[in-house]
Amino acid sequence: MKKISLFLLTLPLCAIGSLTFVDTATAQQVTQQVTPDGTVSTTVTTPDGKNFTINDGTRRGGNLFHSFKEFSVPAGGSANFNNAADVLNIIGRVTGGSVSNIDGAITALGKANLFLLNPNGIIFGPNASLRIGGSFLGSTANSLLFDNGFEFSATNPQAPPLLSINVPIGLGFRNNPGAIQVQGPGNELVYNAKAGPRDKFDSNVTGLQVEPGKTLALVGGNVSVNRGVLRSKGGRIEIGSFDSNQVVRILPQEQGLSLGYEGTPSLRDIEFSNKSFVNVTGDGGGSIAIVGKNINLNSESFLLSDTLGDKNGGEIRIVGDSIIFNRASALSNTFSSGNGAQIKLDANNITFQNQSGVSIQTWGSGKAGDINIGANSLEIGGGSAFVSITIGNSTGLAGDINMSVKGPLVVNTAGITADSSGTGNAGKININANSLQIENSGINSRAFNSGFGGEINFNIADSLTIKGTNITTNTYGRGDAGKINITAGSFRLQEGVGVSSQAQENSRGKGGEINITVAGTLESGRGVGIQTSTYGQGDAGKINIRANSLRAKNSAISSNTTASGTGNGGEIKITVADLFDLNATGVKTQNLGNGNGGDIQIQTNNFSLSNGSQVSASTSGKGNGGGVTVNATGNISADGQFTNGNKSGFYSTVGSSGVGNAGGVNITARSLSLTNGGTVSTSNAGSGAAGNITVTTAKDIRLDNQASIDANTKGGQGDISLNSGDFILRNNSNITTNAQGTAGGGNIRINTENLVALDDTSITANAEKGFGGRIFITAQGIFRSPDSKITAISEAGQQFNGIVQFNTPEIDPSQGLFELTETVTDAAQQVAQNPCIKGFGSTFTITGRGGLPSDPNKILSSDNVRVDLIEPVVSTVSLTTATEKKPSQQPTVKKIIPAQGWIYNDKGQVVLVGYDPTKTGPQREQPAPTSNCAATR
Repeated sequence: MKKISLFLLTLPLCAIGSLTFVDTATAQQVTQQVTPDGTVSTTVTTPDGKNFTINDGTRRGGNLFHSFKEFSVPAGGSANFNNAADVLNIIGRVTGGSVSNIDGAITALGKANLFLLNPNGIIFGPNASLRIGGSFLGSTANSLLFDNGFEFSATNPQAPPLLSINVPIGLGFRNNPGAIQVQGPGNELVYNAKAGPRDKFDSNVTGLQVEPGKTLALVGGNVSVNRGVLRSKGGRIEIGSFDSNQVVRILPQEQGLSLGYEGTPSLRDIEFSNKSFVNVTGDGGGSIAIVGKNINLNSESFLLSDTLGDKNGGEIRIVGDSIIFNRASALSNTFSSGNGAQIKLDANNITFQNQSGVSIQTWGSGKAGDINIGANSLEIGGGSAFVSITIGNSTGLAGDINMSVKGPLVVNTAGITADSSGTGNAGKININANSLQIENSGINSRAFNSGFGGEINFNIADSLTIKGTNITTNTYGRGDAGKINITAGSFRLQEGVGVSSQAQENSRGKGGEINITVAGTLESGRGVGIQTSTYGQGDAGKINIRANSLRAKNSAISSNTTASGTGNGGEIKITVADLFDLNATGVKTQNLGNGNGGDIQIQTNNFSLSNGSQVSASTSGKGNGGGVTVNATGNISADGQFTNGNKSGFYSTVGSSGVGNAGGVNITARSLSLTNGGTVSTSNAGSGAAGNITVTTAKDIRLDNQASIDANTKGGQGDISLNSGDFILRNNSNITTNAQGTAGGGNIRINTENLVALDDTSITANAEKGFGGRIFITAQGIFRSPDSKITAISEAGQQFNGIVQFNTPEIDPSQGLFELTETVTDAAQQVAQNPCIKGFGSTFTITGRGGLPSDPNKILSSDNVRVDLIEPVVSTVSLTTATEKKPSQQPTVKKIIPAQGWIYNDKGQVVLVGYDPTKTGPQREQPAPTSNCAATR
C-alpha cells in the first residue's frame, strides 16, 4: 500500500476562488463545555470537564429531546448521549447564542439518529468524530419541523407538547443562519494494488464518519470543509447552504435520510479546500448531495463514490448557481457486478480548471455510472478532463458523458475521453450546447479490446469552433470504433484540427463513420483534416457532410486504407446547398492495401476548386479505386495548381503497383470551366482498367490555358464522353485518351451545339502499340484554328490508327428568320446626291451559281440544271417594290434551260453552259433608263 497523489487516479481537477466564512481562530475561543438550558429535562455530568454524559431529556414517542445553553467538546473529550435503546431520534438544540466547537467525539447508544441544531454556527475540529448507530444531521437552522405542526426551535425555545411526535419533516431557517465548518488533517489518499478489485482508493484519515448506509448531513448558512474528511460507507452525505426564510424537507429513506431542496431558491456558499475528502464508497456506492449558491472545490479536494459489491451505486450530485472545480475531482468506480454511481452537476455556470476532472470507471461486470452536466455556461480548461473508461479485463459497460448547455461551452487545453479497455463497450460523449468552442484539446473515444468504442455526438444550435484539437474515435482491437456525429448552425475548423475515426494496425474492428450536418457555413483552415482510415482488417468508416456552404483552405477530407490494411476504404458523400469552395484542399479516397477504395459523391450548387485542389479517388493496392461523381445545379470550375505541381481538378487513378481498376469520373453541371491547368483525369498505371469520364453540362464546357480532360491506361478502357451546349478549347488545352503498351486507346465522344478549338489545342485518342481510339464529334458548328488538331493515331502504324468521325445534323435555314420591312429602301436615295447620278436607277448585282429567295421566309435553292457563271448585264431599271409576306415553302420545279454550249473549267472538265461561249458582251441586255440629265446627252 502506498500513498499517491490525487492526480494519479486518471482524473484531473478544478475550481476558483475562496469564500470568506466564520473566522476559525475566533470560533475556537468559545468556552468548551456542554450545559443544559433548563427548558427540557436534560442533565449533564462530567468527571473531568472534558467528557460529558448527557442524561434524561424529554421523551415523546420515539423522539428524545435535549436543549443546551452551550454545546462544545474539547480535543480529546467526548459528549455521550445516554439514551434508551429504543429511541429512534435524539434531537438537541443550542439556545445560548454561542458557536458549537466540536473537536472531540459525539457518541450515542443503539441505532438512534442524532439531530443537532445551533443557529449561531457549528465547527468540527480536526479531532472531531461521530460514534453513533444512526444518521447525523448538524444544522444551523432555527428549528426542526414536525408533521403535526410542532416546531422545536433554538431561537424560541419551548418544551415539546405532550402529544405524540413523529419523525421530523423539515428544517426551518429564519434570519441569517450561522456557518458550518469542518476541519481536519486532509486526505491521505492511498492506492492499494494488492487489495484486488475492492477498496483500491481510500484514505487513512477517518474524519467525520457514520455507520454504513447511514446519512451524514451538514446543513446551514455558509459551509466550509477545510482539509476535512466526511465518510459514509454506501450511505449518504448531504451538504446544504441556505439563506434566511427557507424550509428544507427531511425525507426518510430505507437507510438514513435525504433532504429535499425544492422551493429553496435563496442559497449560500460551499467550499471544499486543501485535500478535503468526501467518500461514500460501499458494497453499493452511496450518494453525495451538495446544494448551494457558489460551490467551490479546490486544492486537491475529492468526491468519491465507489461500488464494491453487487448493489448499485447512488449518485454524486452538485446543484448551485456557480460550481467551480479548481484542482479538484469527482470519481465513481464500480469494481464488481453492481452499477457505478451517477455524477450529476447542475448550475447556471460551471467551471473546471487547473487539472480538475470528473471520472467514471468500471473494473468489473457492472456498468459504470454516467456523467450528466447541465448548465447555462460551461468552461473546461487548464488540463482538466472528463473520463469514462472500462479497465483491463472488465466486462461492464462504460458510462456516458452528457453535457447540456443552454449557452456557451468552452473547452480549452482539456480532454474528454470515453475508452474501453475491456470487453464492455465504451460510453458515448454527448454534447448539446448553444455554442461550442474547443481549442488545444482532445476529445477521444477508443476501443482497445473486444468492446466497441463510444460515439461522439455534438448538437450545437449556433456556432461550433475548433482549433488545435483532435476529435477521434479509434479501435485497436476486435471492437468497432464509434461514430462521430456533428450537427451545428455553423462550423469553423481552424488550424491544426483533426476529426478522424481509425481502425488501427492489427485491429479487426471497423472504423467509425463521420457525419457532419451544418445549417449554415462549414469552414476549414490550414492543417485541418477530416479523415477515416483503416490500418487493419476492418473497413474504414464513411464520411457524410451536409452544409449550406462549404469553404476549405489548405485542408483535407479523406478516407484511406493503408498498406497494412485489408479492409475497404470508406465512402465520402458531400451535399452543399449553395457554394462549395476548395482552395489548396483535397477530397480524397485512397487505397494502399488489399481492400477497395471508397467512392466520392458530391451534390452542390456551385463548385470551385483552386490552387491545386483535387477531388480524387485512387488505389495503389490490390483493390479497385473508387469513383468520383459530382452533380452541380450551377457551375463547376477548376483553376490553377499548388506549389508542388498538383493541378486542380477531378481524378480517378490507379498507381503503378496497383492491380485494380480505376473508378472513373462523372460530372453533371450547368457549366464546367477548367483553366490554368485545371484537369479531369482517369488513369491506370497498373494492370487494371482506367475508369471512364462522363461530363454533361446544360450550358458549356470550357478549357483554357493548358487545361485537360484525359484518360490514360495500360489496361484498357478509359473512354471520355462529353455532352454540352457549347464546347470551347483554347490555349494548349486538350482532350486525350492515351493507351500505353498494347492497350487500345479509349474513345472520345463529344456531343455539342458548337465545338470551338483554337490556339494549339488538341483532341486525341492515341495508342502506343495497340489500336488508336475512336473520336466521334456531333456538332452544329465546328470552328478550328489551323494549329488545332483532332487525331486518333497508333504508334504501331497506320493500320492501327483509330477513326475520327464528324456528324453535323441538317439545318433548316428558315428557322429563326424574320421578315424585313415591307418596302425595300432605294439605296440611291440614301447615297447619291449628284442629280446626274440620281437620274439612273440603283443596281443590285448577284454573282455565282445560286440566287436569293424572293422573301426571307422562303427557302434558298439553286437551279436544277447545273449552269456555270453568266456574265452580268447592266440593269436599266430601278424599282421600289413592296414585299408580301409568304409562308416558307419548298421551291417549285423550274423549266429546264437548254444548254447553249460547253467550256473547260479550271480542272479541265467539260461543263455545259446556258449561254453561247463564242459570243462576247452581255447576253441579257435591258433598255437603259431614260434621263433628262444634260451630262448624258
